Amino acid sequence: MPYFGLILFCLASVTWAVPTSLQLGSSRLKAEYFSSSRPHSPAVVLMHGCAGLLDSNKELAIRYARMTSQLQELDFAVLLLNDKAAGKKPCAISSSKKQKAEMKRRAKNLQTAISWLKKRKEIDSNRIAVVGWDSGATATLWLLNQAKPGLRSATVFYPNCRLLLGADFRVSAPTLLLAGQRDGLAPLSSCSELSQISGQSLFHLVSYPDAMHDFDLVLDNLESEALNLPPNHLPLEDIADPVAAQDAWRRTYKWLSRWFDPERSMEGIPPRRLQ
Repeated sequence: MPYFGLILFCLASVTWAVPTSLQLGSSRLKAEYFSSSRPHSPAVVLMHGCAGLLDSNKELAIRYARMTSQLQELDFAVLLLNDKAAGKKPCAISSSKKQKAEMKRRAKNLQTAISWLKKRKEIDSNRIAVVGWDSGATATLWLLNQAKPGLRSATVFYPNCRLLLGADFRVSAPTLLLAGQRDGLAPLSSCSELSQISGQSLFHLVSYPDAMHDFDLVLDNLESEALNLPPNHLPLEDIADPVAAQDAWRRTYKWLSRWFDPERSMEGIPPRRLQ
């Protein structure tokens, strides 16, 4: 069954979400948690892009809802952080300094979410992964460059790798990076450079020749998307790349299943000089 072609009734199979508030200093981090049907299950944290987790109707955006449904079918628990800064427009941030501050803020929240999952009895604390998009993907990469974030693997869609250049970079867990070669918002060249700096076989970059930013948007349910697109963007039919999207999602599930295998050992150039 093609992953990206699932009919919407699949969404009805998702276990009811339990709205969860995570303690984060003096504030609380909002999240939606979907438990697994089996004990000692692996868990995946979904990190939305800068446009947010919800669509214009304040419902879970279609991409995140679809992936949650499909991960649940694989018996994974799913935690979705609702991590859009209140009262701000992070997609409009232009200065590198502010972008890096937002990246680190979201990475800190991701670390809090991972720690929360590790304390749950129904979760296998050794099998926690992250799938991130856009700014959520960038924050995931920043966290992966830290020592012992507690992740088994990660998949990141079109991160802004430019924010991570300028220093030594290593991922602390197997990482799959999926990007479009025609991405004007997060150029592939920066991610290629970051991959070369890493020099790790555990940092795997896959690019699509005709794909742009948000190439995996769902054309048949655009009203249910949360989009990170500039005001003068191309027609959505030109941005969407169903072939690339289907391949990227297929690779995502394969990557998760591969590294959630308890018998599989880590191979390749290990991380070093992590902060």
